[in-house]
Parts: sequence; C-alpha cells; structure tokens
Amino acid sequence: MSDSAAVRLPEVFDDLSVGINLHDPKAGEILDVNPRLEELYGYSAADLRTMEVGDYTAPSTRFSQEAALRLIQRAADGERQAFDWQIQRANDELRWVRIHLSPTTIDGRACVISEVRDVTESRARERRLRLLSRVIRHNLRNKTNVLMGYADRVRRAVEDETLEREIQTIVNITTEVGGLSDSVKQIEEIAEPDATERSPTELGAVVRSLVEKARDEFPAADIAVDVPGEVWVVADAGVRYAIDHALRNAVEHNDRESPTVRVSVVDDEANGQGVIRVADDGPSIPSTEIEVLREDVETSSTFHGTGVGLWVMQWCVESLGGELSFGENDPRGNVVSVSLPKAAEPTSGVE
Repeated sequence: MSDSAAVRLPEVFDDLSVGINLHDPKAGEILDVNPRLEELYGYSAADLRTMEVGDYTAPSTRFSQEAALRLIQRAADGERQAFDWQIQRANDELRWVRIHLSPTTIDGRACVISEVRDVTESRARERRLRLLSRVIRHNLRNKTNVLMGYADRVRRAVEDETLEREIQTIVNITTEVGGLSDSVKQIEEIAEPDATERSPTELGAVVRSLVEKARDEFPAADIAVDVPGEVWVVADAGVRYAIDHALRNAVEHNDRESPTVRVSVVDDEANGQGVIRVADDGPSIPSTEIEVLREDVETSSTFHGTGVGLWVMQWCVESLGGELSFGENDPRGNVVSVSLPKAAEPTSGVE
C-alpha cells in the first residue's frame, strides 16, 4: 500500500449529510470515506479501500474502474467532473447518486475529493414530470381527438347498421383513456417518498392473489403459477402494481384466442434477490417501448399498447431498489422479470 493510503479525511467531514470519498489522484484507489458514504453504499471504509468501482456498480450500468480512473485523473488536473451513476448497495438495493470530483490537498498531499449525493428520489420526480407531460401532450390529446371524430361519425350514422361498431369503438377508447388516468395515479403514488408504508412481503402470496384475480378477469387465458417456496422482500403497493401490469399486458396484448401465461417466483440466493418472472406466448413487446424506458428520448407520437404500463412497472420496481428486465420466451413471446432485494424472513406478526 502506498504512503498516500495513510491520508485521512479531517474530522469535520464526519458530520456532513453528503457522502465524501477521498481518492488517490494517480491510482484512483479510495483512501478514506466519511460515515455518510459508508451508510449510503452499505460498506465500511475498510471494505471500500479494498474494492473497485465495479464491485458496487449496478449490473445494468457500464462503469468500469478504468473509466472511473480517467475521471479522477481529469479532476486531479483541475478539470472538475460531475455525473450521475447507479450503484448497487451492499444489500443489493439499486440507488442513483450524483458525483462531483474536485482536486484538493490534505496534509500537503494532492488528492481528489468526491462528493456523493443520493438523487434517486429527485430523478424519479423528474422522470415522472416528463412522463406526465408526454401523456398530457400526446396520449390524452390524441385519444380525445379520435373520440371526437368517432362521435361525429356516430351522429352521421344514427340510421346506419354500423352504429353498434362505432359506439363500441368510442367505449374502447374511453376505457383506454381511463386506464391512462389510473396509470398516472399509480405513478404519483409510487414516486412520492413515503407515499406507502414498506414492510416484509412474501412474493408468493402476492403473486397467487394477483393470478387468481387475473383468472377471474380473463377466463379464456391459461394462467399458471409456480411458487416453490417463500421468498421475502421489503415492498409496498408498488410490487402489486408492477405484477398486475405485467399480467395484464401478457393477456391483453396477446394475439392468441387463449393466451398462455406462466408466472414464477425464484429465490435468487446468489444475488440476494427475489425474482418474479411473467412469461407469455404473445407477440414481442415493441423494442421502441422498451428503449424509451432506458433513454431520455423525446417522442412525437403516443405510447401504444403496453407503453404507459411499462413506465408504471419500471417506476414501481425502481422505487423499491429493484430492476425491471425483458427477455424473449421460447419459442415465442416475452419474459418480464422483476428483481427485488430480499428481506429477512419475519419470525412472527407478518402476513
């Protein structure tokens, strides 16, 4: 270990509410951290000194030790750095942090200091506002225009045999607009901090309940469930919203007369996660609707089919520190996976 490894943060940093990382400007290694940083990452200072960036980077985020070192060295050269980055805490919870790198000198030694702020909630609020804007500007306006057009056609078809079909179209569009309003309401509930109380939740019980509800609502669908054992996570109403949307999408957007849906709960002990997988045999989810979840792209058209429902699912899952992912089913269809950090199984008093 180099001599610079003995450099420590002054005690004044111990009382800050922002996480502080002290880096060696050449090797990039962590020299010291304050208590807030330990709390945020979930690792002790001693552990962090032996770890690389990849050890606490979210699996879906491409951020290597080499990339981190380049940013640290730029900061050491006087070019301050600022960026957002998704971490994976020691308990596997995923959080977004905002990093500011600046050069500093401690005890006569050149170092790079990193200010780390948890911005998970603020990012959620920003993305919610963007989605609400899109829904209002595109979906609701577009649906209203279509509805007005069909209403006009109904007036002109009052003595025509097509009247029933026209009226049914109006009913369908009105129902879809109502569904958009419900989705926006769910987003608002989940995106607000402390909007719902989290508690240890047994995924199998939640899945069985929602599958029974889906079977009643969609009797033509073949919906099976596989829950081999109890899997506990810390969750709130968001987990029900996410699974409910996944089930509905698997049935409502399926082009078969009798859709087949398989719902399974997996205890991923290796990653400390509880996983819910919803597999269907319908057409593939359009890639554009998946990509818009991952990128801040502007759209000039409506979200079709599963679009808004996928946004609700992602927000619900991310609010619980988990991850939403999509795959292909064999030989046809989709596999939607919800991964959530596991919780200790309660000893009593929890249903």
